[in-house]
Amino acid sequence: MTAQTVLSNGIFHGLPTFPDHDGKKFSAIITGANGITGAHMVRVLAESPQRWETIYALSRKPPATEVAPNVKNLAIDFLTSPEEIAKVLKENNVKADYVFFASYVQPPPKEGQGLWSDIEELERVNMLLFTNFLNALTLSSIIPKRLLLQTGGKHYGVHLGPTLSPQEESDPRFHGEPNFYFPQEDFLWEWSRANNTTWNVTRPGFIIGAVREAAMNIAYGLAVFASVQKELGLGLPFPGEVAAWDVEKHLSSAKLIAYHAEWAVLSAAAADQVLNISDGGLFAYGKFWPVLAKRYGIEYGTPELDEAKFQMIQMPVAPPPRGFGPAGKVKIGWSFEEWARKPEVVEAWTAIKKRYAITELKDPFSGQNVKDVFGLLDGELLGGWARSMSMGKSRKLGWHGFVDTKEGIFDAIQEMADLKMLPPLEKAGGGEIKYHGY
Repeated sequence: MTAQTVLSNGIFHGLPTFPDHDGKKFSAIITGANGITGAHMVRVLAESPQRWETIYALSRKPPATEVAPNVKNLAIDFLTSPEEIAKVLKENNVKADYVFFASYVQPPPKEGQGLWSDIEELERVNMLLFTNFLNALTLSSIIPKRLLLQTGGKHYGVHLGPTLSPQEESDPRFHGEPNFYFPQEDFLWEWSRANNTTWNVTRPGFIIGAVREAAMNIAYGLAVFASVQKELGLGLPFPGEVAAWDVEKHLSSAKLIAYHAEWAVLSAAAADQVLNISDGGLFAYGKFWPVLAKRYGIEYGTPELDEAKFQMIQMPVAPPPRGFGPAGKVKIGWSFEEWARKPEVVEAWTAIKKRYAITELKDPFSGQNVKDVFGLLDGELLGGWARSMSMGKSRKLGWHGFVDTKEGIFDAIQEMADLKMLPPLEKAGGGEIKYHGY
């Protein structure tokens, strides 16, 4: 029988404690420190200076926000060469007991195609980030006790059609389309064996959190959409079919991902393990839609029932990642990306920005950002197949972390409002939510 002590921190519950590691004064490297996960990783580790004496936050550009005293920012471009990266690490006398790799580059999609359509470039650039960095660690004689690589739910092929459900870490790789997560994992395992160290791979779903530098953020897109609809005196129509309304789609709050990553690398039982990380509860957009509308004080709509009003798109992979059956089909009543290109929508956002003195590093209605913000929402909401990520493996190993996804979304929206990225979020009102048509 093993006793464990857990704690709550705001909306995050069942978080681990580390009595055996407190006072150890570890050093850590966090890559992608400006990204949605990396930024929260820095914040979580910085909360415990008794455990993490020095945190090296690596990113291509210095962060735009203030950092804690135990955080040292280094601007490094991983697309240079291992030798150049190693030179910067040596010049700054970087040491690391643990390494968290959360770097990611999203190349522009092919003309007229979806967000992740340039598969070859996606693999080339993200493999280069990873291999350059790990080779630089070798050149710098930085061999950590544990190196954690964050990949994601696309490992299971959720972006390509129906998958095995629930998604478990032991599910076989789907080779219907190249996936850069696979060679990243292979390189991690090879590098770890060669350097006699341990590793982790974590797989979140779509990530929600507040960070200025990341446009690809479900919570941001939803908040912009709701804010503009309210400005226009409209409600929240739902773009998909009934299946997309009903289906379970687990999300991953960035701060919980960070707590889980810290637990993973400090847990002896989790050594050399692949681990899913989701919020730990149940979530479907159909149950969230009226909650979102109520928080913004507007009406909401339910899915269109007239099949003739949907556009049908068939996914290009058959059989789908499930391993059998026809290709996945997506029914589109309307798309967020089309919505974002309407002149009245852009005008409404301009008025909102002026009224609330919103400052944005990336205009969500400009160029590639439209696809990054609203194309991401289309990819998330329109598919009618599940993204149910099993947390059973982590729970068996001692992880108990949980956050209510609805609270995680609103927490992220509020924080982005505090950062002047969004208009203020009204306090939650009381009363029963009644389901009705739009």
